[in-house]
Amino acid sequence: MAGNMPETGNIAKAPHSIHTDRRNKTVVTGVTDVCSFHDTEIVLRLENGHVFLTGQGLHIGKLLPDENRLDVDGQIDSIVYETPKKTAGRLFSWLGNRG
Repeated sequence: MAGNMPETGNIAKAPHSIHTDRRNKTVVTGVTDVCSFHDTEIVLRLENGHVFLTGQGLHIGKLLPDENRLDVDGQIDSIVYETPKKTAGRLFSWLGNRG
């Protein structure tokens, strides 16, 4: 699947959503793969990168691959997007060339 990722590296352009209800139930759409899961961290692949859900007592309540949807139960403490390396490299290159 990695070969099909768009070159833009902009996660905001990929259709996905994350809805968290009182930090105990979370629905993520646009999921293309569950990379790993543990009771304190779930790593998901989206079309343009990865998202890390961390918390306590996390478990997959429902996985609907045909809908690219994942339901997670448990307390969510953080949601972090991974910046694709091509984008990060361009940013640091740009910062180094300023001034």
